[in-house]
Amino acid sequence: MVADLWHTLMITPDARPRSTELQPKATRPIIQNVRVAWTLLPFAICGVVFASQLPGPRVAHKKGVANNAAEDRLDQYWKKAQAEVYKSPEEITAQQKRELRTGSPIPELIHGSTKRKWLALTFDDGPHPIYTQKLIDILKRENVPATFFVIGFMAEKYPDLIRDEVKAGFSIGNHTFSHVTLTHLPASEANTEYRACSDVLQNLTGARPIYCRPPGGDYDRDVITAARDNGMITVLWTDDPGDFANPGSHVIEKRTLQEMTNGGIILLHDGVQQTLDVLPQIIAYARREGYKFVSLGDMYSGARE
Repeated sequence: MVADLWHTLMITPDARPRSTELQPKATRPIIQNVRVAWTLLPFAICGVVFASQLPGPRVAHKKGVANNAAEDRLDQYWKKAQAEVYKSPEEITAQQKRELRTGSPIPELIHGSTKRKWLALTFDDGPHPIYTQKLIDILKRENVPATFFVIGFMAEKYPDLIRDEVKAGFSIGNHTFSHVTLTHLPASEANTEYRACSDVLQNLTGARPIYCRPPGGDYDRDVITAARDNGMITVLWTDDPGDFANPGSHVIEKRTLQEMTNGGIILLHDGVQQTLDVLPQIIAYARREGYKFVSLGDMYSGARE
């Protein structure tokens, strides 16, 4: 069929029969195919042109200087990396144990000291034009520190929200530029993802991020090395209620409270209304149980005890 269509497209307009009435019945389907093909050809050309103009968002190091770390959504690696791989806390712990046995690099911070009733709140995937400011307001009202792991091209799109987070005293972490699964990329591309996001954040805040988190918690030796090459500490989590899937506010609350533990790092997401609805209750419960919310910096220092 493909060969027939290609042959049809190669027929020039002048070569097309003027009337099907003068042609044998056997040739009429071919003539109809020619007409259909020529009708659809402009749309096909437009589609190719449009697709060729989808390199993804670009970042600027400085005014007038393009960042070579821009993504290319048509590239095979970017397509493959768009398939996210989310890992549960149990899977992360199992991978950590395997790597301790083999001597492979592991994330520097998965949990804090189990001797202290400390918790750290982290929020991934922002900034979000509707929900981020609401999240900032709740955290400020509750006087709770938090770290926002932001996506580079979202930060570039909503720079004022990043500045608001910094102004409110929150930490900003690197969640890659395009939110792709880094283990599906070559080592150089993983490095590029982190570097591009850090470039954006430095441009907006004046400082490069100290902490990073690979999307989905999916990492290997190259991903940890890419983070270190960019001067960052890889942070995962102990508590993941899966709020990104909108399971319901009560479900998010129940899962979070069940997993709460000393030195715990809670993974939540920016851009989820159900999380906003239940966050004050989670904070109140934790405090009643004697937990203290601390920054990732405190958690990292305490983890070395």
